[in-house]
Amino acid sequence: MISAWLYVTVWAATLLDQFAHVPGAGMLAGLAILGFLLLEFPRQRRYAQVLFLVMFAAGLTGVAAAADPLPLAMAGLRRGAAYAAFFLALTTLRDAAETSRLVRRCGQHLVAQPPGRRYAALTGGGHVFGIILSYGAIDLLAAMVSRANRAGSSEQRATRARRMLMAINRGFCVMNCWSPLNIMTAVVSTAVPAAPVRLLLPVAFLTSIGFMALGWLDDRLSAPKDSGTVPATRESWAIHLRIIALVGLVMLLAEAGSTILHVSLVAAVTLCVPLVGVGWMLIQAWQFLLRPGMPGRIAAVLRRRWQRYLPRIPEFRGEATVLACSGFLGVTVGGVLPADRLAVILNQVPSLIIPMLVPVLLIATGQIGLNPIAMVALLGAAMPDPARFGVPPAALAFACMLGWGLGVGMTPMSASAITTARWAGVPPWTICSRWNGPYTLAALLLGWLAIAAVFIFFSPVFIVP
Repeated sequence: MISAWLYVTVWAATLLDQFAHVPGAGMLAGLAILGFLLLEFPRQRRYAQVLFLVMFAAGLTGVAAAADPLPLAMAGLRRGAAYAAFFLALTTLRDAAETSRLVRRCGQHLVAQPPGRRYAALTGGGHVFGIILSYGAIDLLAAMVSRANRAGSSEQRATRARRMLMAINRGFCVMNCWSPLNIMTAVVSTAVPAAPVRLLLPVAFLTSIGFMALGWLDDRLSAPKDSGTVPATRESWAIHLRIIALVGLVMLLAEAGSTILHVSLVAAVTLCVPLVGVGWMLIQAWQFLLRPGMPGRIAAVLRRRWQRYLPRIPEFRGEATVLACSGFLGVTVGGVLPADRLAVILNQVPSLIIPMLVPVLLIATGQIGLNPIAMVALLGAAMPDPARFGVPPAALAFACMLGWGLGVGMTPMSASAITTARWAGVPPWTICSRWNGPYTLAALLLGWLAIAAVFIFFSPVFIVP
């Protein structure tokens, strides 16, 4: 329980640092996340333990080489704490969604669509649900798919399950390209601080729609027609408007908070999401709350939810390790990278090629288990001033955003691949390489076109003084 309170301290201290600029709050958040990771280290999976040791040691190398090591180390821990606090804030919304009847009804309606539009419905559901549930959206929809997939022979059921699961998986993965309620936004914003991330999010959203359309086309061309029966549903498409409205509300509040309080969008999300999560919990219990003694009942609901949520916080140890270590590494490693030598190499490469190689790099490193969080943090440290290489910061950030979504879909180490593979009864490599390989190649080509368009638009040649 001590580790859970340490993680809560990370969130609270980060808000005090970002909103009130309380002296020492950032240092407290950094020390708290380090304490959390050390306490949870024995309970980590082997992969996370190795990742922690390697990334932390690499970051300490940068600290040791710095002229003023202590401030650099604390800046790295502060960045890692901010990433971890952002993630913890998002889990509060997921906790509220997990007990929502509305979410379950929406999922059942998507699964009940006829074969002709089932893929589109499920990939859209994986996309929208992924914003509020993270990879829990795959578990939710996959469980419904498993219950509904009863008609036909075993071969027909297996083919149908594959198509539906891949629709969910692809919709979820490309959500990572644009959602401001995703850790991608926090990492890219800090890795390429000169990029106008707010302007890029709508462009990335439209590109992700294109990715999902490619997935639908791949499904239509590669899979046999399905004439199986579908479960009955009384719901209409209008029910999904409530989920979309909820997502829109969070984004609107975050944008308003960022503008009014003059803080970053990431800081505003860290504050607003838990507030929306609490409100959603209370709405779920409204019938109980309307009885006499409402203030006491509200307190009782919040107390029960807190008692349910607090013991779950240590379960986020794996995600916190990746996030905190990536933030620490991104800040501290910049001091040991051979910037002049890197400049000599990159200046020999056509400037447009550099951002187009970013998605390739994220996909390739994902094959050996390197998380996009760490790779984008390293890219930001390696290219603190992308304009020096003729690359508009917007183009580099946009390439990281698209590469993040495509890389998540191709790495067998991701939670989305492991979850999908468990429901499909195949190894994660099958999900990523065999089932997603041709689709990802087509999506990469589309992504290159989008990156080239952003590169040209933000090129100084095209900007009017």
